[in-house]
Amino acid sequence: MNKKATTFLLVTAVLAAPLFAGGSRSASMTVSVEVIARTILTVDSQPSSVEITDSDVARGYVDLPQSVIFHVRSNAANGYTVQFQPLAGPFSRADINWGNALATVGSDGAWVTQPYQQGTTTATLGVRLTLAPGTQPGTYAWPVRFDAGSL
Repeated sequence: MNKKATTFLLVTAVLAAPLFAGGSRSASMTVSVEVIARTILTVDSQPSSVEITDSDVARGYVDLPQSVIFHVRSNAANGYTVQFQPLAGPFSRADINWGNALATVGSDGAWVTQPYQQGTTTATLGVRLTLAPGTQPGTYAWPVRFDAGSL
């Protein structure tokens, strides 16, 4: 190609480049994020069984102070609940003491509501198990299951 034709093509390409590149444009964009509430309960220590003695049977209950240690981590701004469900055993109810909260677990279960707390909450439960009529001394499986959920 000759020098004039090459120069013409080069100038044309430089001048036409913004048309093909689309130029610079701007636009507004809105972004929103929804954080899903999540509550995780982890049991650190809990008896696997309960030993019922003759004196427990005579008294009608067995006290297990500081028998369950667990921690809860939650990002739920409205707080969370800890739900207690009864399991099989010779017990008519369980009274769960958690700080200033008391839950009585019968056949329908029970729950305790807690407010939001940043970070991890460690807790200890005291439990009083009321014996059902006719309970005999012996070793029985731990009678209460529990879990947590966000409000």
